[in-house]
Amino acid sequence: MEPVLELLMALKTAQREVERRFNHLLRPLGVTAVQAEALLIIADEQPVSIADLGARMAADPGHPSRLADRLAAAGWIDRRPSPRDGRRTDLTLTPDGRDLVERIVAARRPYFDRAAAALAETGLDGVLPDLRRLLDLVRALPDPADGSAATDPG
Repeated sequence: MEPVLELLMALKTAQREVERRFNHLLRPLGVTAVQAEALLIIADEQPVSIADLGARMAADPGHPSRLADRLAAAGWIDRRPSPRDGRRTDLTLTPDGRDLVERIVAARRPYFDRAAAALAETGLDGVLPDLRRLLDLVRALPDPADGSAATDPG
């Protein structure tokens, strides 16, 4: 396997494993890991547009809108037209959503504490800057979706 592909697959596998564990951890709260991630993003930056939520979550088109529909139906967020831009829908937490975010943070804390200790023990606690550089590098590569794919001369 090519080293770049192997690295990307390892990162994807790690992300899926963490999401699986978070789904199990958050099940008693009645929320999935993806819903919790969205609620935490909204809590940090509210109001958040659906487009901004999707960008922060690296979500496929259409997914953030459906996710926001589910969060609103559960009573955890409000969806309102933006007073600054009528084309934009702003998402904010409801009181129930704020309460759930506090419970999510408390439920995840022991896991994150153990994970931080394990990263430190293995010397991986400094890897985040390298991963950010990797993300910047990947974003700078040609994108076949916009016609800027590199061509193979052979």
